Amino acid sequence: MLNRAYREPRERYEPVEPEPPRQQETPTTQPRAPLGRRGLLWIILAAAVVLLAVFIAHHFDEYLRRTLETKINQRLHGYTVSLGHAHVSPFGLSLTLRDAVIRQNANPNPPVADIPRLKASVEWREILSGHLVADAVFDRPRVHIDLPQLQQEAKDPVKMKDRGWQQAFESIYPLKFNQIQVREGDLVYIDAGPQKPLHISRWNATASNIRNIHSRDRVYPSAIQTDGVVFDTGHAFVNGNADFLAEPYPGVHVLYRVENVPLSRLRPIIQKANITVSGGALSSRGEVEYGPRHREARIADVTVRGLHLDYTHTTATAPAEKERGKEVVRVAKNPEPAMQVEIERLRVVDGTLGLITPAKDQRIRVYLGNANLDVTNVSSGFRRGPAKATLTSNFNGGGSVHGSATFRNPAQGPDFNLHVAVEGASLPSINDLLRAYGKFDVAKGTFSVYSEVTVHNGRIDGYVKPLFKDVQVYSPQQDKDKPVLKKLYEKIVGGVSHILENHPREQVATVADISGPISQPHTSTWDVIVNLVSNAFVKAILPGFEREYNALRGKK
Repeated sequence: MLNRAYREPRERYEPVEPEPPRQQETPTTQPRAPLGRRGLLWIILAAAVVLLAVFIAHHFDEYLRRTLETKINQRLHGYTVSLGHAHVSPFGLSLTLRDAVIRQNANPNPPVADIPRLKASVEWREILSGHLVADAVFDRPRVHIDLPQLQQEAKDPVKMKDRGWQQAFESIYPLKFNQIQVREGDLVYIDAGPQKPLHISRWNATASNIRNIHSRDRVYPSAIQTDGVVFDTGHAFVNGNADFLAEPYPGVHVLYRVENVPLSRLRPIIQKANITVSGGALSSRGEVEYGPRHREARIADVTVRGLHLDYTHTTATAPAEKERGKEVVRVAKNPEPAMQVEIERLRVVDGTLGLITPAKDQRIRVYLGNANLDVTNVSSGFRRGPAKATLTSNFNGGGSVHGSATFRNPAQGPDFNLHVAVEGASLPSINDLLRAYGKFDVAKGTFSVYSEVTVHNGRIDGYVKPLFKDVQVYSPQQDKDKPVLKKLYEKIVGGVSHILENHPREQVATVADISGPISQPHTSTWDVIVNLVSNAFVKAILPGFEREYNALRGKK
């Protein structure tokens, strides 16, 4: 048995003498040969080539600018384009245009559009699929439209689609455009005055696959997307698809959403329909399809919050209202409207809806405050059946209002049912009406109005029943500055109201029948409602006062 431990033999190292340090060699500096004539000539030649290239590029850019400007304007009708600069880059085969300005010949100032930069280039990714197409990017374009420009466009016999816009755009680059992008654009419309124009800012848009290279089997093969800030505080978003090559015009199918759009900015446009708007923010969402084969708007929701709207009905506006009524009837009778529209729900939340109408020799305003209006199932030609509406509000700042209505197809004229209840409203709040029709006013009191109306086959059937309570016609404090005879007259009318009182309930009541034919067969539903409010309701409030006063005066 082996008991000794195994040990590796130690290696022996012999000492090594260190090498003496090497002496560093001092490099020898060779003197640089002087630049000869040949070198100097090469430098001069290189500089000349650079200067020549710059000179040629500058003059080629100017030649290119003039050439493109001429080609574009040869294709346009009624408009002129000026280009500030044009440049071709061999890297990427791109073309850049700067400071392009488009003007309408009849109204050259302000320009229709300013485009600081437009870049067109080869869409390289499509080369991999065997397609040679281009893309275009518009940076910060500003489009400006005003009323004189639109009026000129309307009276010009050449239609917008025949102006040559597409041909002019395609002439700037030798390849067909397959993608177009707009970055940080502005759209401005000015109607009657320059104050607070309709303005869409920070507008971005992208349209791809314009040449229908991919997904040709789809109805709308091109993807589109756009968004922007509407009237400074609102936002709009559109996403969907299009067919830019459809005939006779392109088609689109999109989903949209708008939020917090201020309606007061639309005042210059909607005031032409006797409507005045202040305040109100619009939100909506829905779906729109517009193409050669189908046109329809399906709106899921429209909500307007804080709207203040007044409709003015006067003798001067009556002819225009009559024409609008005829147009409404004509559209309603059209079995194939240009655009089918469906609105699932329309809401006015916490709004004020006013009516301004002449009464004798003055203008009277009545309004519904804190109004909440809910309208459902609105469709073109009422093809989805009757539309329904409900309303809650106050009347002239007091009492309460409850109403409901059903609207049917007005192809044969206005056709609807209306139920309204006004309860506990303030009589002094309608003193303007009382002065205009009864030549008196009241110091205190409340009134309620109940009405049911049916309009069908050119006829109105219904009633209005007002109730008065705690009426005080004469007030020494309120009437201290009135003539003596006026005070006496109001005391008499006040006495008449007590004669008509329902003593257990301390109310004055009368019923006004408002049945009869519609005087104007082409009157619109809205105009009929306005006439009911401005005439029948007013006449229903005063008959008791006027009848009894005349009887009392006859006895004398």
